[in-house]
Amino acid sequence: MELNTEHRKALISELAKAKEDLFSEIKGKQYLSKEDLTHWYDIGIFLANERINLIEKSIIQNEIDY
Repeated sequence: MELNTEHRKALISELAKAKEDLFSEIKGKQYLSKEDLTHWYDIGIFLANERINLIEKSIIQNEIDY
């Protein structure tokens, strides 16, 4: 589906949220760097990065595929 203006606005908003999530996960991992919970933060970091990549790709290609 080709993006319209409202789709692009929504994606840009979601991109900002994903970047905030990534920052939060990185900070959490640094804070708990010696505890077993760091593996949970690794997954959070991975998922946030995947969301960022997907959103950026959709914006660049001007379409989403679902």
